[in-house]
Parts: sequence; structure tokens; C-alpha cells
Amino acid sequence: MDETGWNFCPAGGLESVRVWWDNPPVKLTADSKGRLTSAEAFPPGTTFNLTFEADGSRRLVEMVEKEVPIVRTRKVEGFTLVDAKLDRKAIRAAIRADRDSR
Repeated sequence: MDETGWNFCPAGGLESVRVWWDNPPVKLTADSKGRLTSAEAFPPGTTFNLTFEADGSRRLVEMVEKEVPIVRTRKVEGFTLVDAKLDRKAIRAAIRADRDSR
């Protein structure tokens, strides 16, 4: 496929099928102040997390607020007690689900 999106047959003919994909690669170039602009990729007011990978690349991830369950606690003789019954399997599943969603 060339830069126009057309596939060329090895025999030299032109196929009539264009190849498209859902998320085409996007190349962004920073301006002189190091800013990136793209209304689709970076909506105004959105927060992002930038991490530097070991191979020198950078990973930019949109920060999404999550609904966090609140557990009521109470203090008894210096100890903090939870009013709800905690299940190890449920806690483990919640931690794995959160980790896998990243």
C-alpha cells in the first residue's frame, strides 16, 4: 500500500479495494514551546499522565476518574475497625481488575 491508501498488485495492476483501519497512526509535532495540539486527541481540560519508558519512548495516558467505594470505619480502644465484612477474594479481584484496566 502506498501513501494514498491504494494496494498495488505484484503484476503491476491496481486493486480496486482501499484499505482503511479504525485507528490510523497519527504523527504529532511539538511547536517551538514544546506543545502538542489536537482537538480530537487532547480535549480541553483533560488531564494526562506522561511516563518515560526504559527504551526511551514516552507513554501518554488520559487520567480517568473512577468511582471509589467508601468503607466506614470506627475506632475502638485505639484500633481502627471496618464496619463491613471484607472478603479476600473480592479484594484480590478488585485489585487485579484495576491493574488490568491500565
